[in-house]
Amino acid sequence: MNKHLSITGAALALLVVHSTHAQPGQSRRFVTLQQALDLAQENNPQVNVANLRIDKQRALIPGALSLSGPELIFEAPTTTKFQPGILLPVSLPTVYKNQRIVQEQQVKLSQREKAITTNTIRYNVRTTYNNLLYLRESINNYRRQDSLLQVFTRVTEVRQRVGQISRIEVLNARSQQQELQYQLDQTRAQVRSNRIQLGLLIGTPNDTSLRATGPFEKMSFTDPFLTTDSTFLRNPQTDYYKQNQVLNESALVLERKRRLPNIIVGYLNQGGPESPLLYRFRFGLSLPVWGWVASSRINAAKTDVEIAKSQIKLNKYELQGDYDKGYADFLQYTEAVDYYETIGLRQAEAIVTAASDAYRLGSIGYYDYLLNVQQAFKIRFGYLEALRNYNQAVVTLNYLKGE
Repeated sequence: MNKHLSITGAALALLVVHSTHAQPGQSRRFVTLQQALDLAQENNPQVNVANLRIDKQRALIPGALSLSGPELIFEAPTTTKFQPGILLPVSLPTVYKNQRIVQEQQVKLSQREKAITTNTIRYNVRTTYNNLLYLRESINNYRRQDSLLQVFTRVTEVRQRVGQISRIEVLNARSQQQELQYQLDQTRAQVRSNRIQLGLLIGTPNDTSLRATGPFEKMSFTDPFLTTDSTFLRNPQTDYYKQNQVLNESALVLERKRRLPNIIVGYLNQGGPESPLLYRFRFGLSLPVWGWVASSRINAAKTDVEIAKSQIKLNKYELQGDYDKGYADFLQYTEAVDYYETIGLRQAEAIVTAASDAYRLGSIGYYDYLLNVQQAFKIRFGYLEALRNYNQAVVTLNYLKGE
């Protein structure tokens, strides 16, 4: 009887005391959330690709002065011998000026595209990090429950040998322990997957040594629900579509400038060596008589401007819809976390205390006690799930706001 009481006391102690176990055989690399964000912004391949795209557009700026190649010709104006000459068609200076403006606007558009990539990467890092913290606490909760079930499995085996309980209760205890071990293994597999994902995001593929550090707690979110005009000013997608409109408006101006005549300058000596230098030059204009070519390009450019304006409206509409949904989730999970923190967790502790007292006094049996303990752990898991969903809602809202 004393042995039975000592085993039961050990089980109750394991329920209350939180124990952590290190995973042997692998060095750990603890990374804070801010460190992960900084590493991702420096080393993520998508950021590197975005930087290369910006460099490419910058490299094209000198090409805005796109002069046509000179035409080398030979004529025999005196009908005695061929004279070499050269012709060079040149657009008006306003064309080259606007071509440079368009290319500079293209550079800015690539920079806005990089900002979208960075914002998405930061969102993915925060999401993965939040999952790692949640899984870490879930494993700790599983370990506590597993330790308790191990002790009670031994208790049932002892009581079955002395004839206090039947074999079915022993089998039930073992099956519950095995099921819990399966859930623990599945959670560890999720942890490994999220560590690999975090490694990919920060530029260290296949790195499973990464560890999230810090407490798993509510993220701060103080901004109230805002309107479209003020909520998404910092969202990089908003800047991207505005810059896209500026780019297309610049392209429209360029097409209008291109419909003007081009200048043709050249050199050809049509006389003898004694002919004046001035009259050896040629000057002319290329007349844009094929008006439908320029008109079609201008009309297409106008359509691009209208498309860009429509994309701005569509982007605001989509962002507002996503924000409304995210804010509704935020309110829902705020209530859930508040419930667990004010009522649920206290009820879990009360259930454990009451079940322990009743089991010690013999008013409930092993099976009823185990059901109550499992209910307490279920409440704890519900709290962790609600906290993860709350933090994810905050991450989503900050992502939509570009923060």
